[in-house]
Amino acid sequence: MILKIPKSMFLSLKDFYRDEGIYLSAALAFFSILSIIPLSMFIVNILVRFTQEETIARFVYNKLLFLFPKVEFQIIKDIKKLLMARGISEISLILYGIFSIQLFTAIEFSLNKIFRVPKKRHLFFSLLISTFIVLLIMFVVGAFFALSYIIKISESHLATEINTILRIFLKYIVTFLLIFTVIVCLYKFLPNKKIKTSHVLIGSFITTVLIEIAKHLFTFYVSHVIKISTLYGSISTFLAVLMWLFYAWAVFLYGAELIANLEKKK
Repeated sequence: MILKIPKSMFLSLKDFYRDEGIYLSAALAFFSILSIIPLSMFIVNILVRFTQEETIARFVYNKLLFLFPKVEFQIIKDIKKLLMARGISEISLILYGIFSIQLFTAIEFSLNKIFRVPKKRHLFFSLLISTFIVLLIMFVVGAFFALSYIIKISESHLATEINTILRIFLKYIVTFLLIFTVIVCLYKFLPNKKIKTSHVLIGSFITTVLIEIAKHLFTFYVSHVIKISTLYGSISTFLAVLMWLFYAWAVFLYGAELIANLEKKK
């Protein structure tokens, strides 16, 4: 299996272009712009209502920061203000959930194309699966928040060296695992096809690593190569966010192509 991965990675690049991955990535970037704020607010407000723990908003914000390159994105600062907002009505929460679902239906469409799904789900079941994914992501975020919370309250009882290791674990490893787990859920449950779990885990791990590498390359690209703030002026922040989302989804769809190729090599 491991020896076949390099060849599969090369074939997946070819398949990415064959399956119009560029256009699918652009569509997913557009839906992400529409959904990222409603989804974040929905997750935070539901978890706060269940746990009565206000620091969840800061936890989600910090994880969003990790997901984006180290570029000054004003939109991320604006998200922080929205996540800290309180007094949101039940009707608003339902609307946030509905608006965020559209992103997952778009992801399902893209994955179905890559995995050559012969028969798509009925619209009702597609919406049901998307709702399940939103709730699953909310559960995953809550579980990792609980883990972080337990570690933090235990710090006062541990040695300084152990605390340093735990801080590194919370800042990097927990965030990596959170992103990895969400990607696993998307690959495993959204396509209307049964996919081998081992292939999903391999593809998800490679995708998460590639996204981390892409973050640093993207930061260098917009800061030193095209100097986006000089080129586009006041709209540079929005364009940088859109460009990054496009690259991130391209990596995600490439990971799906990799899994599809691994599925062929049974």
